[in-house]
Amino acid sequence: MSTSSSSSSSSSSQSLKIGIVGFGTFGQFLAKTMIKQGHTLMATSRTDYSQLCHQLGIHFFRDVTAFLDAGMDVILLCTSILSLSEVVGSMPLDRLKRPTLFVDVLSVKEHPKDVLLKVLPEESDILCTHPMFGPVSGKNGWTDLTFMFDKVRIRDEATCFKYLQIFATEGCKMVEMTCEEHDKAAAKSQFITHTIAGISEWI
Repeated sequence: MSTSSSSSSSSSSQSLKIGIVGFGTFGQFLAKTMIKQGHTLMATSRTDYSQLCHQLGIHFFRDVTAFLDAGMDVILLCTSILSLSEVVGSMPLDRLKRPTLFVDVLSVKEHPKDVLLKVLPEESDILCTHPMFGPVSGKNGWTDLTFMFDKVRIRDEATCFKYLQIFATEGCKMVEMTCEEHDKAAAKSQFITHTIAGISEWI
């Protein structure tokens, strides 16, 4: 009985307020597990997903300014490679209420790293990631599926750790490498081809 109480308390203390930008197929895929783990989710997207978000218990914002005003711990960028710069560049980042952890999930890493370092406020943390799985390969769970990450600019280690734990607790193989190392490995092994087909569906 005490174990259950302790577990519940621990789960509550680890919960994050996560905002998803681009609530397409991949954003929805990640959101379902995050909700299951007890995190609070919000979303915004060019397409109106308000009805789906209502069904999932997610607050959908049509207005990006109101979305940023909500004060998230983490902003998860589930955009396409081509639209990342435009999407982030058009966000009224001065509305951020506090230093925020920005996370991307693209299958190439140097490009988002460069964009985020250039566009985001200096006080914002940056975590570049590549979950090397998706709705098909991860439909029965994430155990032994690879999750690559690079702590590009992290000051709030606690929030970063809590976010990475989302994937670690699901059994992912957590691989830390630089964005440059990731893209060199990708060019040699072409280990990212399984994600290309779904990129256009991410928003």
